[in-house]
Amino acid sequence: MLAFALMTTLFANAQWRVGVTAGADYNVFSIDKQYMTDVLFDGRWGVTYGVAGQYNFTDWFGVRADFNLTQKNYRMHRANIEEVDLKYRNTYLQLPVMASFSFGGKKLRGFCNLGVYGGYWVHSYRSGKDMNSFTHQFFDIKGKVEFDSDRDKRWDCGLVGGVGMEYRFAEHWAAQVEVRHYYSTTSTTKQYMRNKDYRYHSTTAIQLGASYIF
Repeated sequence: MLAFALMTTLFANAQWRVGVTAGADYNVFSIDKQYMTDVLFDGRWGVTYGVAGQYNFTDWFGVRADFNLTQKNYRMHRANIEEVDLKYRNTYLQLPVMASFSFGGKKLRGFCNLGVYGGYWVHSYRSGKDMNSFTHQFFDIKGKVEFDSDRDKRWDCGLVGGVGMEYRFAEHWAAQVEVRHYYSTTSTTKQYMRNKDYRYHSTTAIQLGASYIF
């Protein structure tokens, strides 16, 4: 009876919402350098956008799922060879699933999202200048990076969390701003060589959203 009363209370306040999100993200690419001590990786900005759905059990707790496209870009250059400078643009499709906690008034509320995500690396593009290790000649690079099934791990997963504010400006409409962080626990490379080559993305996004509340 207690469980039935609790569930009745929860679903009495249940509420669906759907929306869209868009913003910018900054990605940091970290690797286990081992012998590549002169190779440097810098973070780069990208874009993120997608759709979102949320089911609120109460006015302070719900479950949210997004389907978004997020760029995880970075720059690679050499400390002792200034001419070598490559910029990478990596596009991922992601599905974060999060518990959403909110607090505050009826119109202006804060919220916190915590959960996990899965993703798929759909495209990679690079541009810049590289060097031939045998001839020591420099050459320009510009174009799509072909995926190597022996080297590249295209499935990605990890942890995600965010904080933000929501403003309910109409009976069925709300606007949100959120700072969200994706921490990848999956290396972008397969460990097929004797020297293990672990590489990870860490991505912080600043995004705006609009939701329709049923």
